[in-house]
Amino acid sequence: MRETREAGEVRETGGTGATGEKEDKRQDVILSVKDLSTSFFLREGEVKAVDGVSFSIRKGECLALVGESGSGKTVTALSMLRLVVWPPGKIKSGQVALDGASIFDLPMKKMKSVRGKGMAMILQEPMSSLNPSQTIGRQIQEAVEINQGITGEAAKRKAIEMLGVVRIPSPEKRYYNYPHELSGGMKQRIMIAIALSCRPQLLIADEPTCSLDVTIQAQILRLMQQLRKDIDTTILFITSDLGIVAEMADRVAIMYAGQLIEICDVFTLFERPSHPYSKGIMGSIMAMKDGGRLNIIAGDPPDLMALPAGCKFHPRCEHCQEICRKEEPGYSDLLGDGSHWVRCHFPLNKAGAL
Repeated sequence: MRETREAGEVRETGGTGATGEKEDKRQDVILSVKDLSTSFFLREGEVKAVDGVSFSIRKGECLALVGESGSGKTVTALSMLRLVVWPPGKIKSGQVALDGASIFDLPMKKMKSVRGKGMAMILQEPMSSLNPSQTIGRQIQEAVEINQGITGEAAKRKAIEMLGVVRIPSPEKRYYNYPHELSGGMKQRIMIAIALSCRPQLLIADEPTCSLDVTIQAQILRLMQQLRKDIDTTILFITSDLGIVAEMADRVAIMYAGQLIEICDVFTLFERPSHPYSKGIMGSIMAMKDGGRLNIIAGDPPDLMALPAGCKFHPRCEHCQEICRKEEPGYSDLLGDGSHWVRCHFPLNKAGAL
């Protein structure tokens, strides 16, 4: 066991790594996250925001990270980028490898290139991310200069080209616009242009359409789908909207109380969810679709400073048994091929399940 301290982080190595997917050594794996845990230390106690999360993403695919507000989705992404600020946040343990190279072993001064060429993140609210005192063109151009090594007029032409890539009309004129002169949907396109101008290996989209109306949301989703098709972009899409999941994702990872509780392909989630929580959220969607009454999951998400013993979902689970109250479940590989994992003592789609 080895512990290192750097920029407010405590990192422990060791352990079995059996928290989610098996270690994926295939050549097409672009990102591997293993046993990632991040906490926030407050006066009231420790908030376990991310607790032993493991998953991998293959080149060219879109993995949706899904969960309620406060389930740990955004903190997982920030931890991957080593953007958790101390105090009060601290990455306690885990490994993150991008294209086979360990990110947590890099000195902090080298993280700047990882956060551009390696992983680029689109945040929820573009207005808080764009500099109001600079033109949008100049902001894209800066990203081009930093990450592509292009300067001057060549960088400006590339910035204008990126405006065209994200379907901004009249890009030569829009280059000189300031953020306040653009609509919400246009600003989100600018954020996508900045992220893509870094030519990242992985694009992290953190609920990029949550503040937009449904028409603009549809336009942004179509744009991201087209970009995936045109330039083979690999995407980690963070959302709580299962409609977006159905439209965008190849595979889905469900989070609850800082843990991954189910990982499978999109079709399986919608047709045969195996965790009671996954079944509950899918049931609510299906009921609304069929015009029935809204199904709800009883109870509330747990307090992350006072997590229940055993399974974190057991106080809300209609299938709860005594072992669920006492022992935290491990992961079950339902099909034996690593394609469908569930963290439950009694998976719903396993032989002999409830």
